[in-house]
Formats: sequence, C-alpha cells, structure tokens
Amino acid sequence: MDIGERQRKLSLWAAQDKELQLYDLYGLLYNPDWLTAAHHSVAKNAGSTTAGTDGITMSFFDEKYEEHFGKLREELKARTFEPDPVRRAYIPKSNGKWRPLGIPSIKDRIVQEALRMILEPIWEADFDNESYGFRPGRCTMDAIVSLHNTLRGSNKTYQWIIEGDISSYFDTIPHRSLMKCVKKRIQDTDILALLWKFLRAGVLEKGKLRNTLTGTPQGGIMSPLLANIYLHEFDVYMRKYTALNEWSRRKRRAQGLSNFIYVRYADDWVILCNGTRAQAEEMKGEVNDFLKSALHLTLSLEKTRITHITEGFKFLGYWICMGTGRNGKPQIKLEVPDDAVQRMREKIHATLAPHTHYDSVAAKILAMNRIIRGWCNYYRYCSSPTRVFSKLELLIWWDVAHWISGKYHTSIPQTCQKYRVGHTFATKRIRLVMPSEIKTKQYMRRKFRNPYTGESQQIAREDLFDLDDVWLGTERRRGAQDIREAVLERDGLLCRMCGKPIPSAYEGQVDHIRPRATFKRQSDADRLGNQQVLCTTCHRAKTKSDRQVLSRMT
Repeated sequence: MDIGERQRKLSLWAAQDKELQLYDLYGLLYNPDWLTAAHHSVAKNAGSTTAGTDGITMSFFDEKYEEHFGKLREELKARTFEPDPVRRAYIPKSNGKWRPLGIPSIKDRIVQEALRMILEPIWEADFDNESYGFRPGRCTMDAIVSLHNTLRGSNKTYQWIIEGDISSYFDTIPHRSLMKCVKKRIQDTDILALLWKFLRAGVLEKGKLRNTLTGTPQGGIMSPLLANIYLHEFDVYMRKYTALNEWSRRKRRAQGLSNFIYVRYADDWVILCNGTRAQAEEMKGEVNDFLKSALHLTLSLEKTRITHITEGFKFLGYWICMGTGRNGKPQIKLEVPDDAVQRMREKIHATLAPHTHYDSVAAKILAMNRIIRGWCNYYRYCSSPTRVFSKLELLIWWDVAHWISGKYHTSIPQTCQKYRVGHTFATKRIRLVMPSEIKTKQYMRRKFRNPYTGESQQIAREDLFDLDDVWLGTERRRGAQDIREAVLERDGLLCRMCGKPIPSAYEGQVDHIRPRATFKRQSDADRLGNQQVLCTTCHRAKTKSDRQVLSRMT
C-alpha cells in the first residue's frame, strides 16, 4: 500500500468538502503496511525504551516481532483489541510542581500511531492557519513570529493583550463532547469505538487503577491531535473576528468597535486587541462564557491577564514587549525572560554539582553540550541574545573549571593546562560548546500548506527542547565515558574481532573482553585491560554468545 497516497486522498477529500463524513477507515489499522509504518515510527521515538503497565519495551517486542505483530494485527482485525491502562508517572516542572504523564504500553502506542496516521490528514484540511502546536510542518517560532510581525509595522495599534490560560486543559477535556467533535468527520463506528476505548482505558498509579472520565493522558501519541481537534471549535468561534477583510476591520473601527488577532499553540493562546482595555475585558468575558458553555472548559481568570504591550507579556517562553530601538523609536522586541535565564543557571549548577564528581568528564561535557545547544538554539531568534549568551558563557566556563578541579583535586591552572582548548574545555574526542558559538538568526515567517496534499509529502515535526527533562551526564557505570575514550585512543577505530575499520568513533562499540558477570568485583571488569573496540555487528554477536555462556553457567 502507498501510505502517503492514501493519506493524500483522505486530506484532499476533507479539503474539497467541509461537511464530508468518512466511513470504512478501520481496515487501514490492520493493513500490514500501515501497521508496520506505525511500528517503525514508534520504534524511532526516544520513549521506546520505556515500558507501560505491561512491562514490555520496544526491544522486547522486537525480539519476537513476528509473533507480537501478528497477534496485534489479528486482535485489530477481529475487533477484540483492548487498550491497557496507562502508567502514571510524574515529571518535575520549573515551578516546583509535578506534571502528570501517562505512559501507554508499546502495543497501544503502535495502534495510537496507526490511528493518528488516519485522523491527522483529515483534520489538517480543517485546522486554522493560526493554530501551531503539535502540527506537522509547524513549530513554536512560527507562532512567535506571527505575533511579532503583527505587533510591529502597520499593526502597532494592537496594544492590549489577552493571555489565555485554560485550567488543567488536558485533564478536563469531556470525552463525550470530544467524540461529538470527532463524529463531525468520522462515521466509522469501529474507529469511534476504538477511540472511546483509549479514552476510557484508565490510569494505573501506585498499583491502583483509576477510571478516566475526562481528559486525554499527556504522553499518549493521540493526545496532542485530540486536544487540537477539541480546541478547533474555539478557533472556529474566533474566526468571526479574525477572518474579516481589511474593509470590514476599518468599518468596525469607524463604529468604535475593536478588532482582534488570535494565535494558539496547543492550549496556550493569545488575543490581541486594537481597542480599549474595556473592550479587551469584554472579549475576555465572551471567551470565558464560550469555553464554559460550549466546550465545558474553565478559564483561569487569575492567570488569564490583560496587559499593555509596554508592560510586556510572556508567550511560549519568550518575552514580547515594546522597547526602544537603536534609532530611539519604539520597537517590538523578543527577549529572553529573566526566569528562563535563572532556570538555565540552576540547570548548569545542578549538572555540575560537587556530588556528581563520579561522572566522567566526557559524559559531563556531552550533557552540557545538549543543554547549551538546546537552550541557545531556542533563544537564538531573540532581538539581542548575545548579551545573555555572554553572561552564561562566563558562568559555564568557571563552573566547568571548578567541577574538573574538584573531581581530580587539582588547581584551576592545572585543570586549564590539561583540558583547556582556546576559550573552552575538551577531552581527546569531545569539546565543550560555548553559547557564543550559537549564532543568532532571524526567523522568517513562512507560508503554510497542507503537508499531506503537497507535491513533496515530507512530514516534519517539531523536536521540542525541555530543560526540565534533559540528561545531566549521570552514568549508570561510573566513569564509563572516560574509559570509552581511553580505549578508543589506545586501539583506534579498528574492530578487534573482524579487523575491519570502523567509520567513526560514534559507531565504535567498547565492550568487555571477559563478561562483567564473571568477575567477583565488577570494578576489575572495567579496567582498561578488559576492554576492546568492536564494530556493531561483532558487538551484537559477542553479546549473544556471552548470554548463552552465562545461561549455561547458571
């Protein structure tokens, strides 16, 4: 089956007839090509190593792929598939609170991905142009630039900002109301029944099963799409203000009425008003009434603030405000918020805390590079991020110098003599990236087209950087990365078993000559004399052989 062509047809049919309701879609779910594509998509996800309530990871699923895949397909075909409850986990947030995360089982993720592959092309034909969150071909900066371009130039009259905040949105979506939204496009009863099963699958937390009567679990593959489908009703409601042509806008202003511009990223949204504060307050009340009566959602009136552009407001991690340009005239600026800088400083201090001295220098540099690149790449589009980057660079330099000195109980000059390279630090193979190396850029607003109906159907998705969830360089085996570097330096990029050259250091596998389990003291197994460099193929073969030997020993 040509999956891309089938998705293109679904999207074209939906675009050509806005009232079209689609039937006979369920057969796609158990089509071998469709389900295989869904499996490959889930397997590439970083979360494939995390198990759901059934304890199965993707590697375990793939060990008996034919058996597991065949059983899953037969269950879908026979309509007997039953989703497992999601496993509840909690992720720390920057404000000290914990964000609940629902982790579905591997088989549920595969089926959800197959469902998403059916539903997303249909709704991409409907979704509003000013909706940016969790959509293919769109990203956070598209929403930011849309606001930035609106507020500057000829649209400087939009000076009152309504910052929207829906209380616990993902946890409070009413299931029956959501299904009514889905039924506007889908009339396949089997698809609807399966979707209902996922919504009602329940949550397993601390061994207790809790029923899910509202909400979509954050972490599920279908959750972002379902959340967008539900809030699309809000987008449609706002079109009576945002879809006006220039003549209609001028007429409203002549009548003393205000115009509005609306931008949404998932459940974060902003409404710009070019009238008075009273008119902005009136719009806030109107939105509150609509969300409450039509969508059964609660607007947090305390967090939904109305601010003037001269005060500035925060949206998607950026601070947008009216400042003064180089020519002394008012200018709309994108800035790095103070709290974002403080969070970054705290993350650097946590990564380089004294109690982490057992970690390898190489592992710590790798972790710092991910933090620095991720954070600086996100804020490189600000009006003038260089000043912030320079201050962070000075902090990073001294923190890394003190961390290495504390690890080896040496002085700063001795540390610099061994590890300093120019204005940064490096080992034999890994170099610390500094913020000044991340070049600033101007993000240009783009024209959007339906990615499923274009000539070159390339579905690109935003890779969100989460500072709270980034790796801190902690190793399961203390000093493993430093040992790896020492072995690669000693043996070079040549497989010790087959003798073939290894293309790059990243592909080289450093493995124990004698398995760790055969040593009384595991620290003896990690000595350099018991390490060797292998290619990927030989490493897999040796691992399989070692497991067979160890199983016979036990």
